[in-house]
Amino acid sequence: MGCASSHLLEDDNEEYFSHMGGPSSFSHHIVSLTSTTYGLLTLDSPQQPLPPEPRCRPSEPPEIINSWELMAGLDTDSFRFSPASKPPNTKPFFNNKENREPQNLLLVGPPWPASKILKPSNSIPTTPKYSLESFENRCPPGGENAVVIYTTTLRGIRKTFENCNAVRAALEGAGVSVSERDVSMHLRFREELKELLKGKEETTVPRVFVKGRYVGGAEEVLRIHEEGCLGLLVEGLPRVRAGAVCDGCGGGKFLPCFGCHGSCKKVKEDGKKVVRCPDCNENGLVLCPICS
Repeated sequence: MGCASSHLLEDDNEEYFSHMGGPSSFSHHIVSLTSTTYGLLTLDSPQQPLPPEPRCRPSEPPEIINSWELMAGLDTDSFRFSPASKPPNTKPFFNNKENREPQNLLLVGPPWPASKILKPSNSIPTTPKYSLESFENRCPPGGENAVVIYTTTLRGIRKTFENCNAVRAALEGAGVSVSERDVSMHLRFREELKELLKGKEETTVPRVFVKGRYVGGAEEVLRIHEEGCLGLLVEGLPRVRAGAVCDGCGGGKFLPCFGCHGSCKKVKEDGKKVVRCPDCNENGLVLCPICS
């Protein structure tokens, strides 16, 4: 090379290179590399060119499956029509002007066999599951044409209180007017219930009477309600608007006595003797004159 730092192999170094074949093996110039020469050298092997990216294949048309050929060997009795024949209506359903009419939508359909059609007489029972005639005749006072329920508003026994609320809600949900008689607020109601359930082992509340028939307690009434038959038992009775509340008592059924103001005591006309008020009960309450 024509570099200024290059020189021929001298005779003094002949022994040093004797194991490589002598100075004849190095007949070319020896070049000394400097800092300016390093940048011109390429130490890494040249990079291989990247393979060309595969081109996307043109989209193939979708495969068409003939369902009639697939069903050729199947049992024809389990289908609505024979697979050997073409569909009964190959035209779009709503292309026909008659099929666009709303009243004709249910009339157009596949040819169901007559044996598969469910007759209305088979789906709707002819006789109701419950009837008032099947219940025992035990009529409370004034309950010939009403729903009478004996309950309690005291929370002494939690299960009893919850049962009363559940039965009351079920009857109110039926939309019928209910005559509720709280045995914890009026002693006369308690005596009525004992007389009605004479001979019965269970006399706890709630107890329901419909049109003079004893329906039962919470277990019986809630079972009838869950089966959807409670509305049939109270059919024909006076209805009440949902959420309606009495303007007089606000749904409490009782009001403080107008004569003694709840004290249960009344002074005679001479003003010298105090007697028991004959108008209120033991709690100084009277029944609401509007809703009772």
